[in-house]
Amino acid sequence: MTLWRKILLAVALAFCAGVCGAQNTHYYALAGVGDDMMRRSVEMGVVAGASYMNLSSSDAAVSLKPKMGLRAALQFSLHWEQTYALQMEVGYVHNKIDASLANYSAQIKSSVVEVPVMFSYRGLQPMRFGAGVVLTPMASGRYDGEFERVETGQMRSMVGYIANVGVSLTPHLLLDARFVGSCGRVNNYFEGVEFSSRSWWLSFSLGYMF
Repeated sequence: MTLWRKILLAVALAFCAGVCGAQNTHYYALAGVGDDMMRRSVEMGVVAGASYMNLSSSDAAVSLKPKMGLRAALQFSLHWEQTYALQMEVGYVHNKIDASLANYSAQIKSSVVEVPVMFSYRGLQPMRFGAGVVLTPMASGRYDGEFERVETGQMRSMVGYIANVGVSLTPHLLLDARFVGSCGRVNNYFEGVEFSSRSWWLSFSLGYMF
């Protein structure tokens, strides 16, 4: 399955989950539960922004210089008492990395599909504080070699951790800053050299909550 098919599949599944949640919310509201309370129990939105990637190589001969990238995600939250929430996202992160070895250089394109799952505290409105784990089903890197496209291996471990701070600018607009770390090193390849790398991401996003 190609990269874009995987991304579209993940987005489709997340969208279906959000629609089902919204339908359930509407059903209970009709059953006599207050509309305001139910609207506050389920939250769905989209976020997009800039992402900075830090990547270090275990081999000093391989130089890696990441650039600013992009991040976009679908976000779902189930919260109670207007204070606590369980937040899940399906996101895509894209970064470019200038890599060089001796006199050869190339640009690695990093593509990451991530599923953050966080516990969120929202008792200090308009602030939000979250922490949790990040599952990464795909984190590939590739560059165009002299004759073919070359895979560099995983850019992030399957399991990582996340911490974020957000502020609700309006009932619908959300400003979010987060740190994502990778648990352990991963193995990579560049122009005949095998090495391990450790990475982390820092992103700033603007979201719209429905």
